[in-house]
Amino acid sequence: MSVWVPRAIIAVVVVGVAISIVSISVGTGGPQAVEIDGRAETQALIAGITQEGARLGSEEAEVVMDVFSDLRSPGSAAFQREVVEPIIESAVRDSNLVQINLRHFSFGRSGVTEAAIAATAAGEQGHQWQFADLVFRNLSNVGQGLVDEVFLDQIAQVTPGLEKEEWAAEFEQELAAQRDDPEYESVVDRDGELAFEMELPAEPAVVVTGIGGVEELTGTPSLEDVEAAIDRVSVASADLSP
Repeated sequence: MSVWVPRAIIAVVVVGVAISIVSISVGTGGPQAVEIDGRAETQALIAGITQEGARLGSEEAEVVMDVFSDLRSPGSAAFQREVVEPIIESAVRDSNLVQINLRHFSFGRSGVTEAAIAATAAGEQGHQWQFADLVFRNLSNVGQGLVDEVFLDQIAQVTPGLEKEEWAAEFEQELAAQRDDPEYESVVDRDGELAFEMELPAEPAVVVTGIGGVEELTGTPSLEDVEAAIDRVSVASADLSP
C-alpha cells in the first residue's frame, strides 16, 4: 500500500442537523457551529448528469479526464471551482464530450483516507460527486485539519439524494475492512498507488485520454490548459489517419 494513502480507524458519529447549521463536538473545545453551505449550487452543477462510482458523465463520452484531488486540500477546492466546474458545465453536461473520474490522492502523508472513503461510499449510491463537491465548498467553514468523521457525517446528511443510513453502513464496512485486513486494497488505495506510480506532485493533476492520445497535466493546470488538452486528444493525429 502506498505511503500516500495511510489507513485510519474511525467511528461514524451521528449528530443532529437543523437546516444548514449543525453543531459538532471538536476535541475538548466543545460544540461549535458549522454552516454547511452550497447544497443548491452543488445540485445545480451535478443534478441530471449520469454518474456511477467515480465517474461523472456518459460512459460513451469520447474523452476521459481523470482528476487527482485531495478532499482535504484548499488547493483542490479552488481547482474544483476554477477548472473542474467549468468543464462539467461545458464538456460534460452540455456536449457529452468528456467523462470525469475522481481520483483520491493525498497531498500529505495522513488524513485523506477518511474523506476519500466517505466519498466512495456515497459513490455506491451514485452520489460521489455531490458529496465531494460539498466537502470542497465547506473546507473554509470547518478548516483543513477538521475534515473528520463528524464533518463527513454532516456532509452526508445534506448530500442531495443520498440515503444516509445506507451510506453510514457502507462507510463503516469499508473502514472496518481497512482496519482489520492488512491485505485489503480499496478504491482509495488504488487511486493513491496510481498517483504514486505516476510520480504526481502534491498538487491537483489531470490526465486526459482520447482518440488522439494521452496528456498528463500537473502542477494545478489552468482551465485553458485543460481545455486545450481536451481539444487535442479528442481528434486523431494526422499521423494516425487510415
